[in-house]
Amino acid sequence: MNTEEQKNNNGRTTNRVLFQKISATGEERNFTVYDQKFIEVSRRGLVGEKKFNLNLSILEPWPVRHRYFSWRWLFGTLYFAIAAVVYGFYIFQSENNEVLSRLMPFVLIFVLLTLGSLVMFLTRSPHVTEFRSRYCGVALISLLYNNPNKSDYDTFVDDLKNRIIAASQSTRIDKHQMLINEITRLERLVKENILTEHIYEQAKKRIPNMKI
Repeated sequence: MNTEEQKNNNGRTTNRVLFQKISATGEERNFTVYDQKFIEVSRRGLVGEKKFNLNLSILEPWPVRHRYFSWRWLFGTLYFAIAAVVYGFYIFQSENNEVLSRLMPFVLIFVLLTLGSLVMFLTRSPHVTEFRSRYCGVALISLLYNNPNKSDYDTFVDDLKNRIIAASQSTRIDKHQMLINEITRLERLVKENILTEHIYEQAKKRIPNMKI
């Protein structure tokens, strides 16, 4: 769903909303742009909901599109596939019918596990479009590129780009202060369990190489 210019009970004006859902995992993602230059991001899954707000001026307006890989399911697929091949090769080399009858069910089980893991890998490895922080390059907004509501997605991304540019142009502070604001916000996101400490430390390491 994509809506525009609605006044909420808390006094803020909602400019645009995008709702997305990953069918395979049941995860819901909701993005709400409000008061022209802020965005609220909400991600609800099996373990609960995480919600945070950002000033659009700390974002880079040009998103990055890539595929998120579920390494756990990829490694699971490889493990079960190798096991199936090993058992299959042993059966192929054996001339003992008793061994064949005992091991064949294991081969079938590993083949089924391989196919199941492959399906889970494909469903849990979506194409995403990320908006990253302006200076440290930390992914803060992750949109599902292959979401069924493609027209809503395209409209939202284009609108978000324009609002990020407008928010940064209206900012009355210099680049050095903008960097300080970004680092401070990233630190708060770590405390809110939105970002990991590792991501935050990697972001700080980029600062000495920046030309502000």
